[in-house]
Parts: sequence; C-alpha cells; structure tokens
Amino acid sequence: MLIDISEKDFKNYFPHNPNPFVSEEFINLTKHKVDRIVRLVDDGKDVYIGLVAGVKDNTLLAPFSAPFGGFHYKYEAIFYDVIYSFLLKLKEYITAENMDNVKITLSPNVYNPCINTKLVNAFIRIGFEMQTPDIINTVDLRHFEGEWVKSEVRQNCNKALRYGLTFSHVTDEASIKDAYDIISANRKGQKRHIHMSLEDILEVNNIIPVDFFLVKNMRGDNIGSGVFYRGHEKIVQGIFVGDILSSRKLGTMDFLFLNVFNYYKEKGFDFIDLGKSSSEGIPNVGLIRFKEIHNCFSTLGYTFLLSNVKD
Repeated sequence: MLIDISEKDFKNYFPHNPNPFVSEEFINLTKHKVDRIVRLVDDGKDVYIGLVAGVKDNTLLAPFSAPFGGFHYKYEAIFYDVIYSFLLKLKEYITAENMDNVKITLSPNVYNPCINTKLVNAFIRIGFEMQTPDIINTVDLRHFEGEWVKSEVRQNCNKALRYGLTFSHVTDEASIKDAYDIISANRKGQKRHIHMSLEDILEVNNIIPVDFFLVKNMRGDNIGSGVFYRGHEKIVQGIFVGDILSSRKLGTMDFLFLNVFNYYKEKGFDFIDLGKSSSEGIPNVGLIRFKEIHNCFSTLGYTFLLSNVKD
C-alpha cells in the first residue's frame, strides 16, 4: 500500500533529486497552483521509489507546473518488479482516494534512461493510457568539438564573426531584462505564447541557477538571447532562445548556440536538454530540423493517463 508521508520523511528516503522539477524547493515554489501535495512511498520496510505530485480538481498531477515530473528513486538499477509493484499500488491508491484522473509526464530519457524504460513498459502493462509521445531534443556536449552536422551552421557562425557579433553571459538587472525582452518580442512576432514572465524566471532563480545570455551586433544592439537552467549537476536545460527576426541573416542563432555549447562544455556539463519540439505529440517539423542541424539527437517524452478511475 502507498502512503502519503511528510516532506521531511520523504527527503530522508530520497536526499537527491533526479531532476530539478521534483525537488522540494521547486515543489514549494509552485504548490499554490494545486489543492495539496502528496509524497507517496510504499509502506513496507524497503523504500526504493517515490512520487511527489499535486492534487487539483480531484486529479493527481506530476508535474503540475513544470515541463515534466517523474519519480524519485534510490538508484537507477531498481529491479523491474519493484517499479511494477509501485505502479500497481499507485493505481490502488488513487482508487481508494476516490480520485478521478491521473496524469504523469516522465522526465526526458537523458535524466534517467534505465528507469524510464521500465516505467514505460510497466505503465502500459498495468493499463495506463500513453499519450502520443512528444519529441525531445538534446545535445551531447561530450562529443561537441565545434563541428556541426550541417555545413551551413558553420558557415553562419563564420558569417557572425565577420559581422562583428559578440556573445556574453549577463548578470546585471538591465541586461537580464534585455535578454527577456528579445525572447518576448520573438514569440510575439511568431504569434507564439510565452508561458513565463520575467518575474517568474527570477523566482525560479532563487532556487535553481538561471543563466542569461546576450548576442550583440557590432553597433552594440541586442539581437539574440537565451535563458538556461542549471538544476542538474550534468544537464543544462534550455528554457528560451530567441533573436530579433530582422537580424537572422547575420547568423545570430547559430552564433548563440556555438557559444552556449562551448560555455557549458567548459563548465563540465555533459548534456543540454533543449526540450520539446512537439505539442501534445504533434511535431513541429521546422523546429526539429533546426535543433537537429545544431547537433541535437531526438528521443521520446512520455505522458501517461488514467481516466475515470472510479468507473
């Protein structure tokens, strides 16, 4: 049987977080968006896996205010039968609690490939519905030496240097706002919604280190920017990137990616998670191509549902 335990007890079982969005710091930052938080573990003597989730409108959500959630675990090589048993008990728990629905989005495979493989199999066998998987793009910095899979990216980087573009990591308030404003304008220009305000990002920065980058032209005008989270010891997460559309011919984005990749590689990170390139399973073909010519590999991101639990 699964039981809901305290934050302190849960931390004692799981002192390390497999990704930043399941940390207690992030959960506490966003807990006002749900009716309550539950921290579920097996009531037996051996606890190897746990789930932090929010409950809203009688639905169990993990995550409830993040791109993905996932599970806590003692170590990645947990036996399959332990995972299968936990998910069976999760189904029993939501039935006993008279909840209507469950929605769980796993972290991308780069965070925990072994656990994800077993979870996906177990979810399907137990009867959870798998949504059409989203396409996730990731850069492997361990093999990045400044070479690109498409020669046009290298050509654009060289063009950016000829045009006198510069790149910098910025920390002052005015530059941080400049970086955000570029991204906001870029989204509006493409009729795309930006789901976080600058204030939201700065709140996250209180618990997860956030990096802001600016690209300037030779006149010193801001023409490109990026926002990245450092919430994992080996994986950086790209949150927003954008440019001034009129400056795209200068190779702004290629120059931004080159410098961001080198920046994090020099700091010892192994991967950059550049997030989804699809929405509810529907691919953004242009975005996938853009990321893949910038050395991304594509994997699948999984969401599982259980609806009408009481029926």
